[in-house]
Order: sequence, then structure tokens, then C-alpha cells
Amino acid sequence: MTESNGRRMVVSLEDLLAQADALRKEIDALQKLRDEIYESLNSVKSAKEAINLIKGQGKDLMLSADRRGFILLTVTEIPASKVLVNLGLGYYAEMAPEHASKILDEREDQLNKSLQEVTNRLNTSVNAYSQIAEILNRAQQQGE
Repeated sequence: MTESNGRRMVVSLEDLLAQADALRKEIDALQKLRDEIYESLNSVKSAKEAINLIKGQGKDLMLSADRRGFILLTVTEIPASKVLVNLGLGYYAEMAPEHASKILDEREDQLNKSLQEVTNRLNTSVNAYSQIAEILNRAQQQGE
């Protein structure tokens, strides 16, 4: 039994267990989505850093050939007048680094907003799961 607005509501243990299971799955999915957004944010930040490196390069520049930096390439004189920017859905556009930085800033803002929304939903789900777990624990203690 749970109390809601001064009245009692009867809920079966099976229903509570089903709700807890559904919330657990939702929490797992939201955590995975949050991790993907973090990864995208890191990629955008790396791209912005690369643009800044190209703009301020000296004679030689070392670039990572992979995401983890296992292979480094020494590149001489990269033309800094144009860069290719991933617009999404497999489309790229060649543009000035300044314009590319603006696009990446907008993408970073969008990702930060998405991250905040997912984090809020995750917190709500975790709180609901905790409340159900507390009710189930009390029911188990009363049954003993």
C-alpha cells in the first residue's frame, strides 16, 4: 500500500517489481545515451582544438591518425584557409576555419542542452526507482 494525497492506493508487488524493472531498463538506456553525448562532446572539443592548432601552426604539426593517439603524423604546412566539417548524415562542407568553429560551437551548445535534458530525465528515473525500491524493502521487512 502507498499513500498518495492523503488516500491509500493498493498496488500489487508484481506491479511494483514490473515498474522497477522498467525503470532499471530506462536508467540503463539513459546512461548509455548520456555516455554517447559525452563522447560526441569530446569529439567536438577535439575538432575545435584541431582548428585552433591549424590556425596557429608553425612549420611542422603533429596530428593523431586515430582517436587514441597510437599513431602520430608529422605534417608540414597544412593550408589553413579551408577545412572540411561534418554536417551530419554523411555530408561534409568545405569552409573557412572561423565558420567551422561557429558550427562546432552551435553543435557543442546543442549537445550540452541534450546532455542536461538526459541528465534531468536520468535523475527523475533514479529517484522513482529509489522510491519503489524503498517500498519493496519495507514490504519485504513486513513479510518477514
